[in-house]
Amino acid sequence: MRKLLILLGFVGCLFCNSARAAEMVNVEYIHLLIEQKWGITVPYNPSVTNPKVAANMEYLLGMVDITNKRLNGTATTDYLHSEYATQYAADTVAANDAVSRLIVDWSPKFFVTTTSTTSSFSFKMSARGTFMIDWGDGTRDIIKRTDTSETTYSHTYSAAGARTIGIGGRAMEYNTKPAIAAISFWSNTNVAGISGALGAIFSTIGDGAQSGQQPRFYRTFSGCSNLSGSIPENLFAGISGAPASSMFCGTFSSCRGLTGPIPENLFAGISGAPASSMFYGTFSSCRGLTGPIPENLFAGISGKPEWYMFKETFSGCSGLTGSIPEKLFARISGAPAMGMFHKTFSGCSNLSGSIPGNLFAGISGAPASSMFYGTFYECSGLTGPIPENLFAGISGAPAEDMFVYTFYKCSGLTSIPENLFGNISGAAQRSMFFCMFCNGTSLTGPSAKINGKYLYKIWPSATSVQVGGCYLGDTGLDDYADIPAAWK
Repeated sequence: MRKLLILLGFVGCLFCNSARAAEMVNVEYIHLLIEQKWGITVPYNPSVTNPKVAANMEYLLGMVDITNKRLNGTATTDYLHSEYATQYAADTVAANDAVSRLIVDWSPKFFVTTTSTTSSFSFKMSARGTFMIDWGDGTRDIIKRTDTSETTYSHTYSAAGARTIGIGGRAMEYNTKPAIAAISFWSNTNVAGISGALGAIFSTIGDGAQSGQQPRFYRTFSGCSNLSGSIPENLFAGISGAPASSMFCGTFSSCRGLTGPIPENLFAGISGAPASSMFYGTFSSCRGLTGPIPENLFAGISGKPEWYMFKETFSGCSGLTGSIPEKLFARISGAPAMGMFHKTFSGCSNLSGSIPGNLFAGISGAPASSMFYGTFYECSGLTGPIPENLFAGISGAPAEDMFVYTFYKCSGLTSIPENLFGNISGAAQRSMFFCMFCNGTSLTGPSAKINGKYLYKIWPSATSVQVGGCYLGDTGLDDYADIPAAWK
């Protein structure tokens, strides 16, 4: 077992829990295991006269090398001649994990189609592992990465033209910096289409809980202005466990050529507590995405809010239609976090129907800065009264920018409920209600109250810096004439 642990450090794998019971294995066990896992029948070593004989680490790693060669058409590993190929007996833990982790099919799992004017192509990668790049012109590169530093890989073609680039392999460790993607095509205007599964190559290692086990797709396709078509449904299949900070931050931002609905199961493998900036700007400015937002898109996320977790997630997605799913954030509960829903639906002018009353039902506690900054900014298609309990759980002293621009230009909303803001009290803060209901041209009835008292009477000395434009243009409100100038 001690040698097994050394082996794990060498190959960068995080094998199964070695604390469980393990038994010594024979040669036959290894061959049957490979056939079951990979569908490949590897011949016994000619020197083996009895398949029931005990297998050692040397034999196990030798069979791993042979299987990798058969899978990929060429030798890709040489564990047999490493110092870890010892005469120590192999057990079930070593055999199961080696067959699962060290055998890799390097055939392409993810594909990029290039534009017809492509004469060269490049991308960045930071994951450790062995990868195969098929550049689409008959050239293939095997890239063996021994660290997680971000490196650019490029290829020049003999003539310009559309190509299909295939990427295969398996990542063994990831860079732990939030702003470093496992793979990135950021602002590559030669990207015309994508297909396949990135998650099959950059999958979660182990349970994803340890440092370097979870991939990030920080701006992976951001700014790929010629990328068109739909988002592959299985793009992130193979990724599981709790999200990492900035995991899908800006992944598709400004990909205005993407079309069709967002796949409901796109993040299906992700489950666990929120992470900071996890879906910050994921689909920002993807104007071509259509259809309703899938109700179960974030169904696996459960727990206390984190900073900027859904900041600008759908900002500028003017092609999205339908109503906001009531259970979109159903499993998120706890005290507000800074910028948690900052411009989440900003500019989604074609979202329709009423705002779900339970959309933020799990959020309770003291306000946080920018928590609902521009959440429904310019959502002119939303209609009906603002739900009475939308922010009912918020209680405590005001925070800076907490409701700035929240309902700005929501011209279809019709009324403000009395207890919209729960029980907020304390000294006024910068931009706390700045332009909150600005240009709500369909608003009627009384302006906002807390416990029966108008906001402008709770904070009679509030300045325009703190509440300026809160009711600007909301002339249909019953008390509009009584609202102090600082509030409008």
